[in-house]
Amino acid sequence: MKMDRATRLNLRSQNFVLGVILTVLLALAAYASHRYPVRWDWTRGGLHTLAEQSLKAVKSFPDGVTMTAYIQERGDRRQQIQDLLEKYQVANPGVTLRYVDPDLDPAAARQAEVAVYGTVILRAGEKTEKITEATEEAVTNGLIRLAKGSTKTIRFISGHGEHPLDATGDASGKDRFAYVQAKALLKGEGYQVESLNLAEQDKVPDNTSVLILAGPRKPLLEIETQRLTQWMETGGRLLVMVGPGSKAGIDGLLKSHGITVLKGVTLDPTAQMIGGSAATPLISRYPSDHAITKGMSAATIFPDTGGLELDPSPDGKEQRMALLEGAARGWLETGALTSGSVEFNPDQDRKGPILIGTAIQADKKRLVVMANSNFAADAYVGALGNADLFLNITRWLAEDEDFIAIKPKEIQDSGLNLPAGSAMLLFWGLVVIIPVALLAMGGAIWYQRRRR
Repeated sequence: MKMDRATRLNLRSQNFVLGVILTVLLALAAYASHRYPVRWDWTRGGLHTLAEQSLKAVKSFPDGVTMTAYIQERGDRRQQIQDLLEKYQVANPGVTLRYVDPDLDPAAARQAEVAVYGTVILRAGEKTEKITEATEEAVTNGLIRLAKGSTKTIRFISGHGEHPLDATGDASGKDRFAYVQAKALLKGEGYQVESLNLAEQDKVPDNTSVLILAGPRKPLLEIETQRLTQWMETGGRLLVMVGPGSKAGIDGLLKSHGITVLKGVTLDPTAQMIGGSAATPLISRYPSDHAITKGMSAATIFPDTGGLELDPSPDGKEQRMALLEGAARGWLETGALTSGSVEFNPDQDRKGPILIGTAIQADKKRLVVMANSNFAADAYVGALGNADLFLNITRWLAEDEDFIAIKPKEIQDSGLNLPAGSAMLLFWGLVVIIPVALLAMGGAIWYQRRRR
């Protein structure tokens, strides 16, 4: 092809237009990546992805929220905190991130009353929340408290041998069946937790959002039952947890809602197949049509649990739901468990599945009854999905359904565990054989070149 002036001008014009198009495309791609960021998390367990509850919490601020981290410019935790907060910003573009070095700007740190490096202050409008531990769980709990605004009060009924809320017990100062961790979980969600002795009160305090009766060993007094019944009739929200040895003394109140606490202990032979005890039923399937269990996938365990019976609502005014059922291959044992060998007796025992938890709702009134109270005790609340279940029940009763989800996961180091033989093979191969071989090859090449 003959390259005249017109042809060269035409080629240059084409190259110029092509360059402009490529530049525009690159600019659009850069803008799109900034405006609509997309991330892929290929780590095991999704370590770099926010949990469902964290996503719900940060998205509950349509007008945005400001996160100010007080951390040294060249501090060791600067990048870690920045990576964490940027995850929330990706989930909600309305999140504004600010970083203040307390050493470079001590006046700002004093004004915010910050005394610890790594403190994060959340601000939405005129409301603020201070977090001294920059973890996903702490930031998410701070967002939940910030979204709620006012503090709701949860009261545990006391005076009947219920699970203690404080760490008291044996010589080590720990009671395996205390509710210390459960109390901490509730306070982390922004709830105020108190004890309540109904015998010393004229009525349940008006500011009580949720009332919890956790495993009483002695029955409530008649006057206490009357005050509890009166509170429920005016739209109360109550969680009752009773095990085989518990004596709540509120059978009449529960019966009015179609609930009967059965005698006996639930035995689940399937639990023995996975290394557990038959007296510790495991539940891994949940109804998806109730806010408490919707989205739950982790199994829950119920050590030393009883059973319930639920009657349908006669007039349909109450929504009565079987929330948790377990021991499909087991039964409710009514005999003694001290003999060592226990077998199903069709004349006395109830064949599984056994109802362990139920939820009742009528207008503002809400009631959850569990045939087990140990699942929320310190010894078991951290196992599998027990903490999620306990918190979800409490959130539903407190009418905080928007925050029902799975708690942020703890980061676990999966590590790299190699057998001794594989480790030695890697050592000799990478540290000894390959370097020596490279040195030998280099020496051989040097020697040949020298001989020439």
